[in-house]
Amino acid sequence: MYDIDQLSNAAGQLTGEPLEVARRRLSAKERFDYLIPGASPEQGRLEAVLVCALGAVEGQDRPFGVRDAKPVSEGLVLRVARAEDVQAVLDMLPRRTRKGPWRGVRGLTVELDGARLRFGFRPWLYEKTWRTVAPGVWMSGPRGEDLAELLAAHEQHVVAAGDSPQWDPQLPEPGPKRAEPVARSLVRRLDASYGIGSDLLRRPRLWDSLAGYAGVRVETRMTDYGLDWIVERRVAGPQFDEARLIEVFTDHVVGCGLRLLDHACGAEECTVRLAPRPGMWGWRGVLTVRSIREAPAAHGVVPGPRPLTAIGERLNVSRPRCTSGDPQGDVSGREGAVVRLLGYPGPCGVRGDELPWVAEQIAAVWATQGLAAAVIQLQDRDQITWGDPTRPVWATSKMPDTTPGWRRLRLTPAPGRLWQLKVSHTEQAVTAALAHARRAFDRIILTGRNTDFPVEDSDFVQPDARLLVHQASPYSRHLPLPAQASGAPRTVELTAAESAVQWRQQELGGWAPRHPLSGLLLLTYAPEGEALDAFDLSVEEQLARYGMPVVGRFPSNRGTTRGLGHSSPATVLDPEADFPTHNQMISAVDAVTRCLWPEDARSAQVPDVVTTAARRTPQLES
Repeated sequence: MYDIDQLSNAAGQLTGEPLEVARRRLSAKERFDYLIPGASPEQGRLEAVLVCALGAVEGQDRPFGVRDAKPVSEGLVLRVARAEDVQAVLDMLPRRTRKGPWRGVRGLTVELDGARLRFGFRPWLYEKTWRTVAPGVWMSGPRGEDLAELLAAHEQHVVAAGDSPQWDPQLPEPGPKRAEPVARSLVRRLDASYGIGSDLLRRPRLWDSLAGYAGVRVETRMTDYGLDWIVERRVAGPQFDEARLIEVFTDHVVGCGLRLLDHACGAEECTVRLAPRPGMWGWRGVLTVRSIREAPAAHGVVPGPRPLTAIGERLNVSRPRCTSGDPQGDVSGREGAVVRLLGYPGPCGVRGDELPWVAEQIAAVWATQGLAAAVIQLQDRDQITWGDPTRPVWATSKMPDTTPGWRRLRLTPAPGRLWQLKVSHTEQAVTAALAHARRAFDRIILTGRNTDFPVEDSDFVQPDARLLVHQASPYSRHLPLPAQASGAPRTVELTAAESAVQWRQQELGGWAPRHPLSGLLLLTYAPEGEALDAFDLSVEEQLARYGMPVVGRFPSNRGTTRGLGHSSPATVLDPEADFPTHNQMISAVDAVTRCLWPEDARSAQVPDVVTTAARRTPQLES
């Protein structure tokens, strides 16, 4: 269902890694909701230190002087363009002076690893547990450059100046007896927002994919809430390209998942400010990208924009048009259908917090069929966020507030689209979200998060269909009776009508929904699906007479790991697992489509389904 070429292109265009390398790395992933992995806190601090050095070098012809940044399980592998870029990092290595304080970043180490340099941290710089992996960044220099000679020359220069090198990880070096002042310790300052610097380093090729690339510089600035990162982007040409920049940084699949704080553009300068989502540790700061126009004559040929697969641009266009990260704009003639998923929290019921998982899997199938699909999640209360252990001692104020917007859930083969929006359960917010979604998408699934009582719709929620999601259980064929004096068990055979009544009473406890239901969506655990016999089909006919037709049986995926990095289940846009299989998901969604939209199900059987969907689902543009 997924397109590995599309995924590898989307990742490689930002990291610079060869497409075959990106393909191999992604093929080992279980899910494709994040294509560029984030760094651990220890690794992120190291990468933030290095990007501070690389982002301050002048005369670079590549962003940060990096040709490609390849994420690996052990850390990050960088290939830089010039010897000057390697020297900039070497200048940050710690050295002890005869008199006065240390110079460089205390605790930073370097050693030769074959033909590459491996940078790391002393163990006392991070909390070491049995799960902690020592951070490491491997750096290879330009072709023909001997990094061993560069390191030896740097060491000779330090010794000639009367200082003592302190960067060999094989020689123990005790940490300071007390913490260095924040003004003198780069690592302590970066603790507040190391995540921003790490993600910048892991996506170096983003900048020269934009129009008029002429260089970037990075600096940090302490604020009363944390540490801001300022990127000064020089542009040679008339186009700032800020819309594409915003879309990548706010994207969750290939970008950083930031939120737009504000955006101000003039004739000669454009400033974009982005802030992290609440609850992100190590992101206590604002990313400011300041684009400044320069005369193109000073840079010769002005580079044009390169297509970015991650935001839906095609590789065969010379001037890619920007799409909007927040799918805006009306599409003439489109009136998307809204399906409301409900849950009944009984012993075998599906609670409200599980419904978004089911909704995402269903919407993913529609996206693979060329439809624009969306999942809108209603929130009854604000999300509870725990305290941030990375909050710096100097932080006296809160982070700037941002408004959550649409989130891309997966990259989908064109023309399919898959997005999610979380809104508060108020009439104004829900009405506006549904009105926009109907214009922007073909199919919309609406879910809630009420887990204490049977989920009911408010009067202002007006979906086109309501489905009750419930765990599948076998229909009873016999009713046990009290045993006789002889002790022999007694049973009464049930008819299909009686079995339907018994199932309704047992599973739903006599609950009568306030709004009529369009049907039942049953979740099954059977790896190969459940084969229904004539009795089961008769029971479901009786359930339909009672106003609860079974519209489909969807494979349950309750075994998916929850937590950071595992916030969504496997879908048909991810590698196929043993259970549930892609075929089960597709068959279940097709059954729902046949029940709710018989005409669409018949039209989907024509051979040119992608072309038909493309005519019905034009691309949204800003």
